[in-house]
Amino acid sequence: MRPKHIPESMVRGKSPRFLPKHIKCPPGSVLIKRTTQEDLIMDKKIKALGLINYPTSSHFNTTGAGPIDLTVGNAYAAAHYVKHNFGAKTIMNVWSPTTLSDQASFAYLWIANGPADALNVVQAGWGVQPQLFSSNYSRLLTYWTVDGYRKTGCTNYLCPGFVQVHRQISLGMVLNQISIYNGTQSDIEIAILRDGEWWLKLFNQFIGYWPQKLFYYMYGGANVVVWGGLAASPTNELSPRMGSGHFPKDGHQNKSSYFKQTQPWDNVNFVYPEADKLVLSASRPDCYGSETAPDDAAPNAIDLFYGGPDQCNL
Repeated sequence: MRPKHIPESMVRGKSPRFLPKHIKCPPGSVLIKRTTQEDLIMDKKIKALGLINYPTSSHFNTTGAGPIDLTVGNAYAAAHYVKHNFGAKTIMNVWSPTTLSDQASFAYLWIANGPADALNVVQAGWGVQPQLFSSNYSRLLTYWTVDGYRKTGCTNYLCPGFVQVHRQISLGMVLNQISIYNGTQSDIEIAILRDGEWWLKLFNQFIGYWPQKLFYYMYGGANVVVWGGLAASPTNELSPRMGSGHFPKDGHQNKSSYFKQTQPWDNVNFVYPEADKLVLSASRPDCYGSETAPDDAAPNAIDLFYGGPDQCNL
């Protein structure tokens, strides 16, 4: 199964470099992690701690409901684009920030719509989440919710929702090519696109989809695209690194974590964000920074640089 109306040209391009060797399911079957009772218990703990949330900005809201308060212990550095869309794509470099067992550090692309108490969100990117995976490896992560992270939704396969279709790439897989500070950068290209369902694409591969029937407020598309970093930690600990662990002001080239050439999908084409609809924000600028700069390879693109060290109590 694959999208019906997305142009074939969008499927061409680079293939993932980190496909698991010697793992490929037979035709008619897919690769999927078995969810254990321990996974479900840990998912409940993660929700209770507020380790997953949605970056908000006092400068915008999705349907006039106003901004949503971040759970204590979260901080974000992100760009927000407010315009009707059917998804977006972006290029992000991958890092492996060290986190304690009860912390998390993410880089996500969010697509959202709806009022605060019924916010519909699908998100995808990479993250380090030791509570869930018992390691500090960066992994391919997703999340969805239809009530602003209150009760519905989950990470990856921890509840019914995401439908896997790829035979070799699965959610939660380790991203073993990591960017090096002042050295080689390792990128992934992520896209979330509505074509009947809400599809997840990694490079030129469609991994699976979230059924449209889950999302009452995203039936006709979404109104907000957000991209950036999110760090979470108990308030009695110094927060983890976000991205490269360095502020954008320390330098962009080969130093900062970034999102490049982010483009919303208007149901026909990918388009670069209009500058007057792009809002840059950081909930704790003393901890994590965000700034933009023109893209070297795409004249109309605006790149986001974000991140910061492990130095704050959130």
